[in-house]
Amino acid sequence: MPTLLLDKKKCLRNMERMAGKAAEKGLSFRPHFKTHQSAEIGSWFRAYGVSSITVSSFRMAAYFIRSGWKDILVAFPFNPHDLARLNALSGAARISILLDHPAALPFLERLDHPVDFYVDADTGYGRTGIKAEDMEGIENLLNASHSVKKLHFRGFYCHAGHSYKSADPGIKNRIHQKARQDLANLKKQFSSYDPLALYGDTPNCSIQENFNGIDEITPGNFVFFDLMQLALGSCTPDDIAVAMSCSVTGKYHDPRRMLIHGGAVHFSKESMVLNGQVVFGQVAGADDKNGRVEKGWDLLQDGPFLTGISQEHGILEKCERIDDRTGIGDLLNILPVHSCLTANLMKEYRTLEGDLIQTLNGCF
Repeated sequence: MPTLLLDKKKCLRNMERMAGKAAEKGLSFRPHFKTHQSAEIGSWFRAYGVSSITVSSFRMAAYFIRSGWKDILVAFPFNPHDLARLNALSGAARISILLDHPAALPFLERLDHPVDFYVDADTGYGRTGIKAEDMEGIENLLNASHSVKKLHFRGFYCHAGHSYKSADPGIKNRIHQKARQDLANLKKQFSSYDPLALYGDTPNCSIQENFNGIDEITPGNFVFFDLMQLALGSCTPDDIAVAMSCSVTGKYHDPRRMLIHGGAVHFSKESMVLNGQVVFGQVAGADDKNGRVEKGWDLLQDGPFLTGISQEHGILEKCERIDDRTGIGDLLNILPVHSCLTANLMKEYRTLEGDLIQTLNGCF
């Protein structure tokens, strides 16, 4: 059975580095927990002074409230169908939501408890939010929000997700600088509210140094990293803290290919292009014959790559380098393209020390 392995030492090092960077830049740190989705892993952040978190759903918020978190931002534009959940959770913790349209406000008139909100500002990603340049639209939203007595404006939130679309440092820098300047402009335009500016994407939070105009960062993927972040320059191979352990179930010699037990229900169908080839993962060493991986994993240059997946199985190509020493039943460690999706599917981790750690999905 495929197993999601976790190198705890790397994970803690990634946490410490990002928390240290936030402190160095004078930023609050509100990490996004949608990547690991684990109460135990979340608890490790407390050692680095973290007391507020970001999540992607009210279901996730409820899970982390049960493990003691009391300041939670649900970073998804508010869905009126979540009103009952919001009322239940806001009585147990300080809950913040995102708004990007006045149409949501009439539903929030039925709030039972005070709730903070951030305006979701679109600085170029184009997925959600009010365009950061639309000062009139933002002002209309803020004015309309005054009629909702238990709703309190706290500031602006930006996820510059288009930073994932290019490995070019110049392009990423332009995305970052525009987002930073847009947030600074919003803070100035609406200074009478004394708003906060929240910003979070792992690529730019990892590599940028200028955070002027930003008050709080909310990245998530940095806790594990993955092949996508490696290709973007956000991390080194040694920073990737998770790998899928998959059994070899077939070997084929023309060309040198292997079949593994590990498919779309384990890795997801997230792909990327490496060396001109669409891939879903890359081999990073093997377990020993007893399935032990105490030494972790090292990325093998130029493959083998996971190039095809069905529901349960995957095809590895360019297997010449490992063919002679890899047999049927042996376990290979494969780095995922997107660790967030892989963790969401797998529901639990096994640390290199052999401990099992459940996620939100593993509890239900």
